[in-house]
Amino acid sequence: MAIEQLYKNGKKVKKFEYKLSIISETMKNTIKILAWINRIIMIPFLLLLLMGIIKYESLYYAAYVAFVLGIYQVLSSLLTILFFNRLSKQTKNNLFTYFFIVIFYFLAWYLIEKYNYDLSFMIYTFFITPVLLSVFWTYILESVNKEL
Repeated sequence: MAIEQLYKNGKKVKKFEYKLSIISETMKNTIKILAWINRIIMIPFLLLLLMGIIKYESLYYAAYVAFVLGIYQVLSSLLTILFFNRLSKQTKNNLFTYFFIVIFYFLAWYLIEKYNYDLSFMIYTFFITPVLLSVFWTYILESVNKEL
């Protein structure tokens, strides 16, 4: 609902209130769709990771799914910024944390590649971080879905 009321020729116009409720419903539907797509991609990703414990070759397929999942999650997080004002303080903090970790992760990869640092001691960190980021983004997206 609109806090401000619009008047035209001395009469109250309720069109503005109506449009806000349509936007609110659109936001809810968008987040629901984002959450469902995320779930659909996360299920095979997690299953392939678990299968990788038994059969090492499954990790290669998990890497392909992780690439698609990562692109989707970064794009959906950018879309979620549009709803930033409607989020709780905790969810906003989680969103900031997510963006900070993503930026730091890609910056670290860039600097390591540019200056040819020895990556051997950090290799596990660079493979585990995307998995943790995907789980963290799923948690944030589900929180946003419950809030709206």
